[in-house]
Amino acid sequence: MDSSTARQRFHDELLARHLSTIFGEVEPTALAHLRRHLRWIEIAGGETLMHQGEQGDSMYLIVSGRLRAYVRGADGSERMVGEMARGQTVGEMSLYTGEPRAATVVAVRDSVLVRLGKSEFVPLLESSAQVSIALTRQIVQRLKGEHRQQAHERPVAISLVPITDGVDAAAFAAELARQVGERLALTQGQGRVRIVDAAQVHQALADAGVSLDDADPEARADASRRVALLLDEIEATHDAVLLLADASPTAWTQRCCRHCDELLLLADAGQPVALHAVEQQFLMHRPPRTEVSELLVLLHPAERRAPQGTAAWLARRPLAGHVHLRPALARDMARMARLLTRTAVGLVLAGGGARGFAHLGVYRVLREHGVEIDWVGGTSIGAVMAAYVASDQGLETVMANARSAFAVNPTGE
Repeated sequence: MDSSTARQRFHDELLARHLSTIFGEVEPTALAHLRRHLRWIEIAGGETLMHQGEQGDSMYLIVSGRLRAYVRGADGSERMVGEMARGQTVGEMSLYTGEPRAATVVAVRDSVLVRLGKSEFVPLLESSAQVSIALTRQIVQRLKGEHRQQAHERPVAISLVPITDGVDAAAFAAELARQVGERLALTQGQGRVRIVDAAQVHQALADAGVSLDDADPEARADASRRVALLLDEIEATHDAVLLLADASPTAWTQRCCRHCDELLLLADAGQPVALHAVEQQFLMHRPPRTEVSELLVLLHPAERRAPQGTAAWLARRPLAGHVHLRPALARDMARMARLLTRTAVGLVLAGGGARGFAHLGVYRVLREHGVEIDWVGGTSIGAVMAAYVASDQGLETVMANARSAFAVNPTGE
């Protein structure tokens, strides 16, 4: 079997499986119509599939990936109204009504779709009541979902991108996978975590007889679709996926930057502050609607107590936040896992003069009950006590220091 025949068979089998998932048992004439007129397309994370207000000329079936829909109001502001994933359709409403697109749809990550043009849409409905019912059901479900509150879900696909020398990204990924797995098992009963790197992807492609470096553009496109499908399948069968990027701006690193919910930039805090080549090529000019949070993870030796020079690292990067981390300490890695699984604990301490000492008593009880504090803040005397909590000192040391510091005139009057 030559390569083009193998590609066609792969696409036919894949299409048949997804058509069955979306539409159920479809009449043979409708199935033949779909196979004859559907066209494969791949869209990168951050790219726009359709714009609100433009005339609809096609509908799409999502084979893999994830997309989000945004509606622009009269004041020009935009709000997200829905998210679509594998097994759903996009754009069919305009073909039913003949009206312009009701929303702008953007790929959250690299996605594979098949397109059906407007001229083939009506004959499809005429040939299959099953397809018509399935599409109507999807529209109803989508309209119902528009009015639900959008939940801030934990990230599933997390990319780890080293941006300095001196980062052992593989060891970091292995320990983080262990900690995330344990946390997910504790909070939701199971913690299936998978690390995926470039070597695994290239091996999977080699097993299928394809290569991203093939000279034939059609073969390369087929290989790229297979990567997107592979990552989608891995995500569907795991609770968290860690995508381990290369240390240089390779094609795999670029895909890691596009194909995730959260992006961890791993930097050895002892290295010179500079923008890495990966940041310059793949991150500084990202499409505005990627909505991937970039978190700078500054890595320190185990003995480090008080990090310095953070402002210089933050000055040139469009970050959602930053974390100081000592990878050699299991408790620091456990904190990172709680942050990623959205199970972190925050403590806010109020003011109140000398009564603020009670905060340390509360902190003691929390520690005695095994409650780890991941974020801490406060106001007035609460801010002082929060600084003690955040100082990474033993509880007895903190208590002794506070007693000494406020032994005389604790209220400042």
